[in-house]
Formats: sequence, C-alpha cells, structure tokens
Amino acid sequence: MTRRMSSLLLALALLAVAPLAAPPASAQVPPSSDPRIEAQALVIEKQLLCPLCTNERLDICGTVVCVDMKRIIREQLAAGATPDEIIFYFEQRYGERVRADLHRDGFNLILFGWVGASVLLVAAGGAWFLLSARRTKALASGPNSTGVDEAWLDAQIADGEEKPEARA
Repeated sequence: MTRRMSSLLLALALLAVAPLAAPPASAQVPPSSDPRIEAQALVIEKQLLCPLCTNERLDICGTVVCVDMKRIIREQLAAGATPDEIIFYFEQRYGERVRADLHRDGFNLILFGWVGASVLLVAAGGAWFLLSARRTKALASGPNSTGVDEAWLDAQIADGEEKPEARA
C-alpha cells in the first residue's frame, strides 16, 4: 500500500511540475501586409513602454496588454493616423509614464537639470582641488631665493654677529 501511495504522489508531483518545464507561449501580432505600416509600427513601439512592466519597451514586451497595444498601433496606422497621434492616444490612455522619452519641460526639466548640476558640481570640486594642491605645493617649497638674496642674508647675519662684539 505504501508503494502504491508513493507512486501516486510521484505521478502527481510530475503532473504539477510539467507546466513549469514547458516554454511559455508568447502572443504575437501578425505583421501588417504593408511594409511601410510595419516599419512605422516598429518605430512607434520603440517609443512606448509597457504600462505594466518597469522600463520595458513595447517592441520587446510580450504581455497581453502590449500585444493589444501593438494591434491598436497597426489598426490606427492603417486608418491613417500619424505616429504623433498614436503616441498621444496611448499617453492619454495610460499616462505620461508610457513614453520611452519624457518631455523636457515642467517637472521633467528638474529631473534632467540635476544631471547638469551634478556635472557642474564635480567640475567645480575638481578645479578647487587642483588649485588647493597647487597652493599647498607653493607654500611647502617656500619663496624662491636667488644667489643675490643668499649673499645679502649672509651679510646681514655677519653684520648682526659683529655688532654685539663691538659694544662689549
């Protein structure tokens, strides 16, 4: 009886794991008969992101929503819509996050502005570091003295040593 139960459990386990071993079936959008529409559709798909996935372009994603979006793109292109109109349609439907490239105005300008500010900050820090290193090097080496300066200092030292003896 235990052998029969273990065989039954093994069979159930294999049945439970079998769907995981099969490759996923990906839904495909049939290509348009017009090559111009297909080329435009691919360009538009690269400009849009999947509304469900994080930063995954529409031309790569295979979710049901993306397959529907690809179908709608081809239908609208066949109906005569321009690529900008199609992108605007999806932007109105899913929000601005569906665009692969954000508008560079309003709040998004702040997002792009921090990059320039960061570069400027690094450049200013590098310039300050170089100037302070040069200044430290100049202070450490002391003032430049010439042979004439050395001779004058030697004479001053010699005069200073002779004067106290003359007083005594």
